[in-house]
Amino acid sequence: MAQSVVLLSSQLITTLSALAYLRWRGLRGTRLEVVSLYRDDLSHSTRAFQPLLRDLAAQDGHQCQFIAGDSVMIEPELRACSLLLLPRLDDREGQQMFRAYKASEVVELGESIGVETLLYSRGGRRERQRVLQRLRRSGGRTAVREEPLIPLNHPVDAERLRCLLDLGAACRAAMAEVAFASTNRGSATRVMLCLPYLKLRTWRFRWRLGGRSLGWRQAPMIENRSYVRRAVRSAWCHLPAETTLAVQAHPKNEAHHDLIEKLLRPLQPGRLLELLPSDAPLEVRLSSGLSLEGSGRWRVLGFGTNLLAAAVFLAPQHHGVGLCQPAEECWWRRCLDQWLNHREWHRRQHVRAVLSNLLDALDQLQV
Repeated sequence: MAQSVVLLSSQLITTLSALAYLRWRGLRGTRLEVVSLYRDDLSHSTRAFQPLLRDLAAQDGHQCQFIAGDSVMIEPELRACSLLLLPRLDDREGQQMFRAYKASEVVELGESIGVETLLYSRGGRRERQRVLQRLRRSGGRTAVREEPLIPLNHPVDAERLRCLLDLGAACRAAMAEVAFASTNRGSATRVMLCLPYLKLRTWRFRWRLGGRSLGWRQAPMIENRSYVRRAVRSAWCHLPAETTLAVQAHPKNEAHHDLIEKLLRPLQPGRLLELLPSDAPLEVRLSSGLSLEGSGRWRVLGFGTNLLAAAVFLAPQHHGVGLCQPAEECWWRRCLDQWLNHREWHRRQHVRAVLSNLLDALDQLQV
């Protein structure tokens, strides 16, 4: 009887990483269920790529089925499976899946391409450790493990990374055959800037009383906007004057493109800035030909773990990926960032570490 594997994934790149994990472990011919508990109307969701992902899974003999999360959660009895794969064990969706499935083995693969989880608040890190300890105690005979592709303090497994590169190449070749209206191949030299999800602040201050929010409202404003401006300005000023900065906003910020444009356009008056529509994920745009004309090299700048997905899709030109960060400044500014912009500061430290680890591993595979 085929082994039953359940994967929690709502994104294209997360599903590719899980398929690479199964190939690396030698698990083939499984009954694979891909469950999504998130919105499936976003551009990077698996829903738009189900035929492609089903074909890639079939290369290893997997019988792939896509399931909406609501149908899983309403069932009164536990569903059984041999292996449960989760991006994170400690978040709400991971815990829901842990409770809904009776699995012999549960593995946390990490988010995006499989990045080791590091939360950006001290309270969040404490809560994660508490949840992981509780899950391990309550697991009974269930083996609970963390196996990220890109760890923080250990080298990347070369064979597992090669499996992901092979699947990424097949995915890239399939998507390159499709023309996307959002990609303009005839424009001038462009560099893509990938923004993380930018939270909005709608209150100057507020407090809760009897379940109601009271306070002083304000027009929506992007949080940490000073940090984002300094980081983008530092990267943009080193680009050639004729370069178009093509901004890929997070799908959840689709309704906030006007705020993003107001944030970025004043940084370099007169320079070319293009805000890309939210109709295609990063992987599609990289596959459909957004490159530096003439040089044949790609440039992708960003803040978050989607830079690692870009590096995998660009390999062997992975050094065209760069982390956006403020220019070297005085000591008091660095101290203020750790205090006032602590989330972005911790994100930068995390992404810098895992991106460096991935680029080193990709270099080793090229030798």
